[in-house]
Amino acid sequence: MIAALTWISVILALVIVLVVAYHLIGIFVALKRGADHLEALAGGLAKIRDDTRPLNGRVDDIDKGLEALAPPLLAANGNLAAIVDVASGLAAKK
Repeated sequence: MIAALTWISVILALVIVLVVAYHLIGIFVALKRGADHLEALAGGLAKIRDDTRPLNGRVDDIDKGLEALAPPLLAANGNLAAIVDVASGLAAKK
């Protein structure tokens, strides 16, 4: 009887160890995949940073060009508003 209980206890202990080991291996695999994805993400972000670094000077040049365009565009807007006012006045007389 004691031998049978000993074997049952050993088998149950082995089953418990195997189940815990299986889950720990699953956790390890999930963490490893997560670490690999984070490493790839960090590499991609570093590449984006390096690839966009030359844009800083160009964006400043574009900004200066757009600032130079603002007064002529506002003048054109004023001219268009005057045309609309004249056209509205003509339409109101008819």
